[in-house]
Amino acid sequence: MKLSEIAEILNSKLIGNDNEVKGFSTDSRTIKEGDLFIALKGERFNGEDFVEDALNKGAVGCIVSQNFNKNLSQIIKVKEPLNALIEMAKFYRDNYLNKTKIIAIGGAVGKTTTKEMLFKVFSNFYKTYKSPKSYNNHIGVPLTILNTPKEAEFLILEIGTNHIGEVEFLVNIAKPKYSILTNIEVEHIEFFKSLENIAIEESNIFKFSDVGFMRKEDYFKFYEIIKKPKEIITFDINDYKYEFLEVGVKLILNGDYVEFPNYGWLENAVCVLKVCEFFNIKEPYKFLKNFKSESMRMEILKINGFEIINDAYNSNPYSLRALLYSIRPSKKNLFIIGDMLELGEFSEFYHKQIGKYILQLGHDNFIFVGNFVKWTYDELKRKINCYYFDNKKEAFEFLKIYSKGFKRIILKASRGMKFEEFIDTLYV
Repeated sequence: MKLSEIAEILNSKLIGNDNEVKGFSTDSRTIKEGDLFIALKGERFNGEDFVEDALNKGAVGCIVSQNFNKNLSQIIKVKEPLNALIEMAKFYRDNYLNKTKIIAIGGAVGKTTTKEMLFKVFSNFYKTYKSPKSYNNHIGVPLTILNTPKEAEFLILEIGTNHIGEVEFLVNIAKPKYSILTNIEVEHIEFFKSLENIAIEESNIFKFSDVGFMRKEDYFKFYEIIKKPKEIITFDINDYKYEFLEVGVKLILNGDYVEFPNYGWLENAVCVLKVCEFFNIKEPYKFLKNFKSESMRMEILKINGFEIINDAYNSNPYSLRALLYSIRPSKKNLFIIGDMLELGEFSEFYHKQIGKYILQLGHDNFIFVGNFVKWTYDELKRKINCYYFDNKKEAFEFLKIYSKGFKRIILKASRGMKFEEFIDTLYV
């Protein structure tokens, strides 16, 4: 698109020279030559403070608010830059991606891993673009659409939510004809208040879908309340043969196999196999061998003789259970577990439930760090080897001594806990 076309779409005027836009960005730090910079405002930043910096780095233009008063060229003024970002994405979707098949991925857990798996397979057969990292909100989704090459045959979008109405808002921007609902599990329940509300919210991903994919147990459990696509295709992990390893699971197919480090990943893979079957992709599992997801998602590191499993990108009851289920109990394992956040009034229940689950599985050797995991610790103290700290600093010092003798250290906590900081301790 050209700057003049964008100005027209936004009922505005271009101040400066017309140029072709090569990309779109809301971050002046990562501006590339030819990008259009959208100056968004947040609670702790104002993108308009970085307009000159963006232009100096090669931006062909900037979208700013009508209150912007610096005397600069290459400017398009609008009432609200965020709304402009969304309107541009809708226009680009309708006029430049009208032949691109859009697949949206939502669900409580496994969105990014499913997206990465699907991309790894599809990119071998089609011109495929995907959401970078976890670009799954009101900024990331329109940015992803705008940066999708016009020649893309498939766009794989990630759709996130933590409040009622967000999924519908995002699919109104993307209008995906194909949608995946990875699972319906407890997530952000502090805001959703019930699993039924989560089901209703997540199923809005099917609003525009001709074909939808979802877990069989969720389809039947929430059938009465969920929004449904025109055609539903369910997937079920029990339709496949698999076996557990020391860490992870092995999926067995056609005399061949694929190993995954986490039971949750196996479920994501089964979903991907169903999607590939629908699009007539043969033997997709071969492209999932040695699959790795984004950083801090079952990321396996070797540090000073330890095998570190860094699964600290986020945590909720389902993903923590899946992690515990995926690792064979051993005296050589040390788990460092932090709070599961955004559980609200349900926090005590789910943290205690995890303690009971740990006992059922027979795991030992835990360090709990945070506020809410005190409930988990209380379920386990004097029953297994476990320690509790309300802050990371004390836990760091304890770990330096206590870690000796262990082979494997597993990190799991919600994003707000920043548990990746434990890794620096292990380098000492």
